[in-house]
Amino acid sequence: MFVKSIDAFKFMKTENKVYQLLNSFVEEIGEKNIIQEVTNNGSNYVVTGKLLQATRTKLFWTLCVAHCLDLML
Repeated sequence: MFVKSIDAFKFMKTENKVYQLLNSFVEEIGEKNIIQEVTNNGSNYVVTGKLLQATRTKLFWTLCVAHCLDLML
């Protein structure tokens, strides 16, 4: 489901800022309405995914399979 589009270029490299952004989406949509978060495999997104799982116990985080396959090739 598409929620909104934002220009996150300025802070997308910072784990804390990405976490704040994604956490605000969870707040806006409601944790009960979100099952899974799929992100890029960059270290900033790995940290963000783990932070979200730690604070949002019903949320699952998964690495992007397409990105994993691309890295293997």
